[in-house]
This record gives sequence, structure tokens and C-alpha cells, in this order.
Amino acid sequence: MKGELGKSLTDELDEKMVADYLRHHADFFERHKELLVELSLPHEAGAAVSLIERQVKMLREQRQQLKNKLGALIHNAQYNEELSQRLHELTLALLEAGGLEQLFKVLRTQLLDRFNADAVALRLFLAPPQGYRGGEFIGEDELHARRFEKVFNAAEPIRGRLSPDLLEELFEAEAADIASAALIPLGDSDKPLGVLSLGSYDPERFHQQAGAMFLRSLGEIFTGVMKIYLSRAAG
Repeated sequence: MKGELGKSLTDELDEKMVADYLRHHADFFERHKELLVELSLPHEAGAAVSLIERQVKMLREQRQQLKNKLGALIHNAQYNEELSQRLHELTLALLEAGGLEQLFKVLRTQLLDRFNADAVALRLFLAPPQGYRGGEFIGEDELHARRFEKVFNAAEPIRGRLSPDLLEELFEAEAADIASAALIPLGDSDKPLGVLSLGSYDPERFHQQAGAMFLRSLGEIFTGVMKIYLSRAAG
């Protein structure tokens, strides 16, 4: 047993010494080119390949990996540019809405048609302006704000699966079909104005890593524009 242990340690040391030597003498195979052909390595398919063939294969695999990464970067850049353009166009459309009712209609239509949301829900913790009959305003009751306290305390919009009760409260008749959602705070924790919710039939659409920057920007833009229309309605 002692002899086997000693042999094992010796083999490990010998392998380490060989690896270190080759690492610090990069010209070794330049001086012994015949070894590139003579040495053979086991292959996944069972056949042996030469060292140089294995190196070529590894270089090809690395090249393909780099191409895939570059392709993904280009795709993401194009997608982000397109998303930025759509967000810009949404901002202009909101500013041109003309009134609160039209503002909410434009928001809903754009999010459904241009941002691929399957459902949109807006809940505002405000009393409705005089004469307004839409269901977006749910009143200034502190219970509403506390119900969504987690949304305002989070560092970014909440994404993922919601409880059945919350889904029903937000999306009503569409609740049963919503597999994932994003809750976007409007205002801040000191003065919460409401919550904008986007729903999807796809359980993977709004996951924890999905588009936090876009959702945050959407919330900030809509909050700013909505304040303008609320001020006009109050005046």
C-alpha cells in the first residue's frame, strides 16, 4: 500500500513537472516537431488523433464559440436599439394623447401591439378627476399603497409569477391566462402613485433577469407624462 501511494504521488509530481516544463518552454514542439505527429490522444469517438489534429479541433471550437458570442452581442445591440426607438415613439404618443382617457388608451394599445404584452393593468392610488369614470383610479386609501408596498421597496420592477389573488386583482377576467408578469411602480416609496402591470401568457417572458432597465424607464416616462395630464385635469 505504501509503495502504491508513493508511486501515485510520484506520477502526479512527474505530470506536474512535465506540464510546468511545457508551459515555460513554449518552443519545445518547435524543436521536436516530430512529436506533434507521433503523439496521439484519445478521441471521444474512440479513435486516436495526433496532437496537432486535436489542437486544430480545439482552435475551430474556440473560433465557433467566439463567433456565437459575437453574433449574440450584435443581436442584443440591434434589439436594444429597436427597443429604445419604440420607447421613444411611445413617449411621443403619450405626450400627444390630449387627455387622461386617451393617455391610458394609448398606453394600453402601444404595450399590447408594439411591446408584445398580453395584458395591461393600471391601478392608481388617487381619487379620479371629476367626471372621470374609468377604473384605473382606485382611491387614496392607504391600504392600496400597502398592498403594493413590496413593489416600491424593491430596487427594481418585480418580475415573475404572481399569487392568484394578486393576478385576479390586477388582471380580473384575464388572470387565469397570465403565466408571468411585471409590476412597475409609478412614483416612489415616499409618494406612491400607482402600479403599472404587464402580463404574459408565457411563463418565461417576465423572469427575474428580464429587462429591468426598460421596465424602469417605462415607469419613469409614464409617471412624468401622467403628472402633466393630472395637473391639467385638476386645473
